[in-house]
Amino acid sequence: MIVRALLAAAILAVVSPRLHAETLVTALSTERVYIESNFTGSGVVIFGTVERDRQTVARPEPYEIVVTLTGPLRSMVARRKERVAGIWINRESSELPRVPSFLAIATTAPMVDVAGNRVRAGQGLGFDMLPTRGLPDALPPIRTEYDAAFLRLMQRQGLFTLNEGSVEFLSSQLFRAPIELPANVPIGWYTATVYLFSGGVLLAKTTQDFSILKGGFEQTITNLAHREPALYGLATVVVACLTGWLAGVAFRKD
Repeated sequence: MIVRALLAAAILAVVSPRLHAETLVTALSTERVYIESNFTGSGVVIFGTVERDRQTVARPEPYEIVVTLTGPLRSMVARRKERVAGIWINRESSELPRVPSFLAIATTAPMVDVAGNRVRAGQGLGFDMLPTRGLPDALPPIRTEYDAAFLRLMQRQGLFTLNEGSVEFLSSQLFRAPIELPANVPIGWYTATVYLFSGGVLLAKTTQDFSILKGGFEQTITNLAHREPALYGLATVVVACLTGWLAGVAFRKD
């Protein structure tokens, strides 16, 4: 029994490195994006390389890359409008707890060709597999009409994007993934996740964080409002009164 156990341990020691032979090394083109009054959108580029040990045998299937850029998680409410007496009003609603306020997905190939539904569901990859009411599961999430409406509205606003084929391999191992940031991108901490697939199997995964912040005069006002709320309130009242007085002088009729 001891000999068999030692033999099994030796086999595992030899096989385990082969199961995780590929590793990902990634970097972001910037660690911070500042939003000022003239901000009309920006972008970030994720660079990466697939590193293999010398004993790794070449895989029969090519490498595929999926990159996701996820914004701050928030609780959102989807509402259904109904026409009552000729007026459209909000009626029933459903809360979607902890959903991304921004999600950009970039791939080297169509998502359905990168991995099967079960693998993608386990990682929450793709709009069809994005969990809206919990954590990723081995089974595809069950969608309600509120979930579908939420996904549709986020895509319409440009906050959820899918760019299949936008990830480019610059060599057999080096790749780049450009991600566009729209003018209405939310501020906060973001997570860039890179997935490496081959033959529908997830081989490696890395994550990196970066932030989108207000800059310039906007950030100064935000800091003042949080650090000195009383002074900020007083300054707001003074500015409002001064603006009203100037408007009265400018448009006064003698």
